[in-house]
Amino acid sequence: MLHKEGMLDALKQSVSKAGELALEYFGKDVDIEIKKDGSQVSAADHAVNDLLKQDLSKIDPSIQWLSEESPIDENRLNAPFTWIIDPIDGTRGFLENQPDWTIVAALIEDKRPILSVVYNPVKSELYSSEAGKGAFLNDKKITTSSTTDLSKAHIISSKGHFNRVFTEEDQKPSTRTWNSSMAYRIARIAEGAADATISLTPKNDWDIAAAHLILTEAGGQMSTHLGHDITYNNKEISHPSVVATTKSLYKTIIKKTEQAIK
Repeated sequence: MLHKEGMLDALKQSVSKAGELALEYFGKDVDIEIKKDGSQVSAADHAVNDLLKQDLSKIDPSIQWLSEESPIDENRLNAPFTWIIDPIDGTRGFLENQPDWTIVAALIEDKRPILSVVYNPVKSELYSSEAGKGAFLNDKKITTSSTTDLSKAHIISSKGHFNRVFTEEDQKPSTRTWNSSMAYRIARIAEGAADATISLTPKNDWDIAAAHLILTEAGGQMSTHLGHDITYNNKEISHPSVVATTKSLYKTIIKKTEQAIK
């Protein structure tokens, strides 16, 4: 039986240490490889992945492992608990010296995240959550915004997705911004710094699992663009789309994303 007492603190400490390591590479020339899917991976990604795997295995070696930068072990499918990790979410931003990349970690039980951390080392912003106990930014409780008027909403989205969902015939949200890390986009919704984020392209478990818990514990809601529930550590780890928003805007935005993809 897993003893969860103190696990979130241990996770926060491990991710914080990983952030210090990542900063040693940030802003410097680092070795880069191109993966089979065409995305970039750097020496920093691998170093952070190795540190987290070593640290988190000490918490309980029976917990399985699913990370963007590790071979996928199907033993995780029969395990009661699995770590889901993205050593650097927003690698492109990291390599371009942008400040919006994060280190992401979640503990999954029964397809749901129960502990999570999303950490932006450049901005010293550590988001964390434990199921049923709220969401926090640097240990201060956070909640989603109270925005109910879509025309006053702040959406984090690519320009293409924004214009596809919010057409000229509609009253568009007033603000659109962008962050390279998907987890950071969702975490910013959780703290009330923005109102929604939309991605109409596939995202993997490691992109969204940790931030999903933080968002829902902060009072937000997340699903695919069709409103389908998202669960984790299944055989298929890719999800077709993600909409994360405040509960007050969720139905309005889902209706628009459903129409956009018809």
